[in-house]
Order: sequence, then structure tokens, then C-alpha cells
Amino acid sequence: MSKPQSPSLGQRLVRSTGLQLILVAGSFSVLTYTLGRNSGIQQSEAHRTNLTITQIREQLSSKLRVPMFLNNLNASAVDAQPELLQDFDALGRRFWRQLKAFPVDYINYGAPDGSFIGLERTFSGTLLHNEDSTRMGRGQLTIFSLSERGKRLEQIDVIPGMSATHEEAWYVDTIETGRSSWSSIYAWEDQPDLHSVSFNTPLFAEDGRLLGVIGVDMVINQLSSWLSEIWGSRSGLALLVEADGRLIASSDPGIPLNGAGSSKSRSSLQDLDHPLAAMLNSIHLKQDPSSRPQFQRHDGETFLLQSTTWGRDHGLNWILLTASSANQEVNQAGRTLSVEIGAAVLALGLTLLINRSLINKILQPLSALRQASQNTEQQITASEESQPQTLHYRCDLNRQSGQELLDLNMAVQSMVKAFNQLTHQLSTKEQQITRMFQEQRVRDEQALAQMNHRLKVSLEAAAIAHEINQPLSILRLTAQRLQDQFRGSGTSKLPSDLLKHLQILDDQATRIGRTTDQMKAILRNANTSLCKLDLREVLDSISLYAASNLREARHWITIQRHQELEQEGAWVEGDAIQLQIAVINLVKNAVDALTVQSSTAPEIVIHIERRAQNWAIVVDDNGPGLAHDPDVHLPLNSSKPSGSGLGLFIVRAAMESHNGELVLSTSPSGGTRAVLSLPMHS
Repeated sequence: MSKPQSPSLGQRLVRSTGLQLILVAGSFSVLTYTLGRNSGIQQSEAHRTNLTITQIREQLSSKLRVPMFLNNLNASAVDAQPELLQDFDALGRRFWRQLKAFPVDYINYGAPDGSFIGLERTFSGTLLHNEDSTRMGRGQLTIFSLSERGKRLEQIDVIPGMSATHEEAWYVDTIETGRSSWSSIYAWEDQPDLHSVSFNTPLFAEDGRLLGVIGVDMVINQLSSWLSEIWGSRSGLALLVEADGRLIASSDPGIPLNGAGSSKSRSSLQDLDHPLAAMLNSIHLKQDPSSRPQFQRHDGETFLLQSTTWGRDHGLNWILLTASSANQEVNQAGRTLSVEIGAAVLALGLTLLINRSLINKILQPLSALRQASQNTEQQITASEESQPQTLHYRCDLNRQSGQELLDLNMAVQSMVKAFNQLTHQLSTKEQQITRMFQEQRVRDEQALAQMNHRLKVSLEAAAIAHEINQPLSILRLTAQRLQDQFRGSGTSKLPSDLLKHLQILDDQATRIGRTTDQMKAILRNANTSLCKLDLREVLDSISLYAASNLREARHWITIQRHQELEQEGAWVEGDAIQLQIAVINLVKNAVDALTVQSSTAPEIVIHIERRAQNWAIVVDDNGPGLAHDPDVHLPLNSSKPSGSGLGLFIVRAAMESHNGELVLSTSPSGGTRAVLSLPMHS
């Protein structure tokens, strides 16, 4: 009966991921639907609010078209009756009739000499006649009441200290533009706490002379009352401001249009102590009146905030800011959205908990695997014996750990088993290699003992060389003298082979002398004294040696010099005598090789060259070359049948004491090339 198979990690991940996707996707789908529904409701509310704003704008435009109409009407009347400007009574009655017929606050005329007449509607609705003229006394504003038919009655008040000429914006701005236009908002000279904006028209005679300015004012205090009436019982706030944020009108009568205290300046939007005004100021500061309406909440109620430019077609740069209360559907949609967001966050949290539970179920067996692996690692680290010990790995996982982790556990067990087998094989190989090294070491020790023996014999022979050198020189000199005497006597009574034996005696004595010289060179190499040395000096000494000691072969030797060496030199750390002996031995070997070969003109070329970070002394000859590749590291080895190998041994010993190298190869002419490589002086 087969065991039930453990569910795989893949299956667990699929189930968990599916549940998480259902939770997250479902909750966020509902949230997305709610957002879309809210967006539709908000757009509907924005359209509803836009209708209200459009109505306010249209009514405000209608209100501002009245002053423009009256100015055109009065300008036409003056064109038809220029004498009307000289009769302030007739002009005043005309302005009175217009105040009675149209919803304006002030109609006035100002002459270039400073004379002024204006008909005013007070906050109570009373009409007043204001005049500053020569008949009433220039420099003062005389105020009269009016009858029901516009007749000037008794004097009510006199305001002295009026300016000699018109300095208010209604007159100054109009003269500057030279055409009909709206003035900037200004404070009245006689009532500084009142501000108004006026539409004015300059009057000119046929000869271009200025006759004065007529205008119609709208007092912004009364404009606020009008805006409050238009706004009606709507919950919220409507503000009319200039581009710099200064207040023009407000739907809330409790908002002051002027600054507090003695200041007569107009209030600024950012200074208003009103929560909705602060919200409107935030959208006004964005300087983008065409941006989409925004919904914001205040005291549990949702308000639609909107900024709309107005008046540019009339020459004004005003902005209408509205904060209108949204209907109950918008408020309910906002609460629903909050619930949906909470549900989405809850679903996300539940998803994280499910994910965390799954991660824990995966991490527990992984931690067990890690602990078992660390135990195995500790076995390897703690082993101090030369022979590796058998590793032990054990990790018990239940069947709920996931099939993949169970398979991983089996794989690690197999790996440990394979490791034990491998270490056993490596141990066997190590023993074999150890035996091989031991055998090789025995052979090397035997070879070294043989070399030491031969060197000892050579050194002992060198010690004797001095003792035999003097009688050997006498023997050689005697043999040469006898040969010279026998050749010079011309006698034939001597045995025929006597001269031959004398020559053999001379040659063998010469050979013995050369051997003793090589033994001395070996002894000289045992004591090395390094100093900064120019290799050109070594070549100079070789040239002198060849001239005095190699007379027969001195014409074969050529020492080449490169131009760069003449400038900087070839500097090394070396012993001049050892290097001279080494080069002389190479030259003597070349002379011996060329003496055997007589078919070509003998030639030995010596030069110095740079090779990377080394200087090299190169000795080339055109002799017979190397019969085989010589082993320069083999002691006392010679390629000549009668050679002792001491020459190359001396050269190699000199190179070892200089951290240099001897390399033998074939020269470009087919002979032998010997290269002495020495490190450059640092």
C-alpha cells in the first residue's frame, strides 16, 4: 500500500495565492466600482453647481452692463447738448432719473478744473446730490437732499478739504486710457471706508479738448449685498476677489470687506477668519482657475470648491470663488467610499496574514535543513586529524513540509554520501602521491649527494691546483723550449716521434692549467660581493682579456655597442669578477667550438640588449651549434667528449648568485647562442 504523497509547495502556493487574489481583487474591484460611482456623482454635482455659478455670472454681467449702457447714453446726450455740462441742475436731474430707473449706486461728472457733481444712492435707498463747484464753493463737497421729483432741497452736510483736481481712480484711470473703461477699485475721497469700481467715459470737444469724465459707480459694499441675495439660502460661501486675492464681494455679510481697526484697506482672502475662505484660498493659490472642481470635507459636510475667472470680456480681472455644499448623495458616497477603503485595507491585512502563515510553514523545514547543514559544516571545521572523518547528516522532516523540501533533504543526504566517498578516494590518492613524493625525494637526495661529492672532489682538486700550478708551468715551459731547440738545430739524428711527444706533453700541460683555472673560478664564485655595476665595463674587460690571452682567436671576437647604451648604460647589481669569469668561459667554449670547425670564417659576436626588466649579455658564434639540448642545470655536464663541465657549472653558479639565468639556444648564424639574463638595477 503506497504512502499518501505530501502536498507540494507549488500546490500550497497556488491555493494561497488564489485565496489572496480573490480577497485583494474582490475588495479592490468593489473599491474601484465605488470610486467610479463616486466620480459620477461628483461630476453630476459639479454640473449642478456649475449651473448656479453660471447664473451668478450671468446676473453679475447683467449688473455690470447697466453702467456701460448709462455711460453711452449720457455721452450721447452730451454730444447732442454740450451746454448740459455747464448746467449742473439739469445734469443732476438727469442723473436722478437714471438712479430711479436703474440699479446703480452713483452717477457723476468731473470737469478738468476740479468741479464735480454726483448723484448717490445710500445704503438706505435715499438719493443725495453731491456737488463741488464754483457756485457752491470749490474745495468742499456740499451734500443736498432731493425731493421725490429730484429737486435739490436743503443742504445736509459740507465736507471740506477736497482736492483741487480729481485724484481718484475713476478719473485718473480714464484719462490715462483715453477711452471708456472700468477703473480699478478705489476708496472715496469723502468716505474712505467705502470702496467702489466705476465705468467711465472721457468727453472731448470737437477740437480734441477734454471736457471731463462721466461715470457710473458700483459700491462693493452694496455689491456684497447683491451677491448675498443671489446666493440665497445655499449652504456654503461665494467670494468675488481680484487676482491678487483682495476681496470685492462676499455672500456672507459677516465677512468684513475692509481691514480691522483704523485701516481702511480692503481685506485679503488669506486674512479672512472663515474655514471655507481658507479652503477657497488654497485653490486660489494654485493660479489655475480652469482646474477641475475639488471636493473637500468640513465639519462632516462635503463642499464643492471651484474657481472661475470673470469679467475679462468687460476689461476686469476678477475671480469668482465658490464653496457650495454637496447634496446628501455625495455625502453618502463619501461615507461608502470610506467603508470600502476600510474593507480593502482589511482584505489586504488578511492577505498578509495568510501569506505570513504560508511563509512560516515553508521557513520551518528550511530552518531544520539549515541547522542540519550547519551541523555537518561544524563536523568538517572541527576535524583536526590528517585523515578526514565520515560526515553524519540527519534532518527529520514531516510529510507536511512539502514534497520539494523532502526531495531537497534527500538530495543533501545523497551529496553528503557522495562527499564521504570522494574524501575516501582523495585519501587513497593522497597516500599514493605521498609515496611518489617520498620516492622522488630519495632520488633527489641521491642526485644532490652525488653532486655534492663531485663538487667536493672538484674543490679538493682546486686546493691542489695551486700546488701543482708552479711545477706544471715549469714543465710546460721546458717542453716548449725543447721543441724550439730541436726545431732550430736542424739535426735529423733525433727519434722521429720525439717532437710529437713533446707537443703532447705541452698540450696536456696546457689542459691541466686550464682545469686549475676553472677550479679557481669555482672557488671565486663562492664569495659574491654585489655592487652597482655597468655591464659595458664587463665587456671592456672581456676585450682586454681576449687581446692578451686569446691571441689566435682575438680577431674572431666582435663586441657590438648600441647607441642607447652609450647614453644611459646597462646598470645591474653584480660582482664584476664573477661576471667576467662567466663571460670568459662562454667565449672559451665558443673558441673551442670554432677551432673544430674550419669551413667558415670564425665569428663570435658579444652585445648587450634590454629584455623587459632585465639586461642580457648575448654571446653568438657561427660554430657547429648544439648537438642536443643541453641541461644547464645538470652539474658538471659537458657536450664535449673531453670536457669536464666546469665551464658551464661556473657560469650557472654565477647566475644563481646574481638572481639571473643562463639560456642556451641556436644563434641566427646556426651556431650557439648563450644568454646571461640579469635583473636591472632599481
